Amino acid sequence: MTAAERAERLRFRWVALVGVLLVGCVESTNASPSPSRSPEPTLSSAPTVGVTTSLPIPSLDATSERFVLPDEFAANLSYVSPDGRFVAARARDWGRVVLYRITKPVPRPPLLELTPVAEVRGFAGQISWLEDSSAVLVGSDLDPTGSIQNHDPSGQSQRIAILNTDGRVVIAPQMAHEILEHRAQMSPDGDWIFVADLCCAQQVLMLSRDGNEVRRVVAPAPAGVFVGFAGWDRDGLLLYSEVTDGHSALVAVDLAGAEHYRIAVPREFGTVLVGIVASAPDRSWQLLELSGGMGSSVRARRLLVGRELRSVPDGLEGSPYGAFAFGNEIVYAGDDGALRAYQPIGGRVRDLPLHLDLSRGPATVGISGGYFVWMERITGYVADVETGRRVTFPLRSPLNVSIVERARLADYHSDDNAVVLFDLATIAKQ
Repeated sequence: MTAAERAERLRFRWVALVGVLLVGCVESTNASPSPSRSPEPTLSSAPTVGVTTSLPIPSLDATSERFVLPDEFAANLSYVSPDGRFVAARARDWGRVVLYRITKPVPRPPLLELTPVAEVRGFAGQISWLEDSSAVLVGSDLDPTGSIQNHDPSGQSQRIAILNTDGRVVIAPQMAHEILEHRAQMSPDGDWIFVADLCCAQQVLMLSRDGNEVRRVVAPAPAGVFVGFAGWDRDGLLLYSEVTDGHSALVAVDLAGAEHYRIAVPREFGTVLVGIVASAPDRSWQLLELSGGMGSSVRARRLLVGRELRSVPDGLEGSPYGAFAFGNEIVYAGDDGALRAYQPIGGRVRDLPLHLDLSRGPATVGISGGYFVWMERITGYVADVETGRRVTFPLRSPLNVSIVERARLADYHSDDNAVVLFDLATIAKQ
């Protein structure tokens, strides 16, 4: 198989891989001229949403808060902001996204209230929150009649709308068609956001935070070469994965496209894609996952420290049970189900007082505020990472949840169209 054929097989795999690796999932010329803007969508005046439902409303206690989306929207298609203060609600027919502010009336009623802030109409294929919760990006065709039934599958008509939490809506220039699902991957300085032209366009584009400029940072790759966004290094340089002639590398460039350094992936891995699965708060280290294309069994992890690739403990190398950043450590479950914390800089591995029952097919969710969440078959658990104290709580199978800051988790229901915000710290102390 030629290098060109290998790159072609990798393209669709890369789009899915980056979205998964960078969720929480989906990164050498100057700015391209911006086409004329489409009229910004306007939000019709609307009062606070009355969140009522014909289904029984369970009593609430200090462990959770709950709101129900209006019937037009689907909870299982929507997404709460990282700080838990907003929700981007997607219509059941995918034809509209409304940004709501989540408020807690005083005195507290059985349900939270939702106040509309901004909206965009048209088929909405992607929802992606900025990490600072200041805006949600929506990939939309901007056609008020567009829906899942009649959208353009080519993506040519899709544009990116930035719905700011202060109510401003900005439509990005036309060449920005796609975003990573769930988390948008801003630059460390908060000025740029990774976007893509179309699925298989071999280039790396950046959208300015204000939504007015798209900058081509990595020019379209020649035949036989694959490029794809990976992330950012500690100095704010953009990292992208390059595959050529059967070899792979991680390349660092500035936003003018000038190359600063490249790190060759060991030849033993051959043609692999590179993504970031965990990172120190200051990006002093980042855990990379190396993955082959379709049909490949290659999957390995390496630690990026500065410009050096380092090996990781055997249990972390291919663990399917998590690799979660926990301060300056990486938490993972080994082949025996025991949880461990690895300190990348010092190389120390310490045992945590938690153990997963591997015979029950655990599915790990993540860590928020020092509390670890996972599911074994149909039973959900939350535990204090340091003390090991665990309790059960009502997660649903299949899992449809997202981690929220300050020891919280959002659970999206399809049956009663509700979103429940669990207080993990309170639950774990019961």
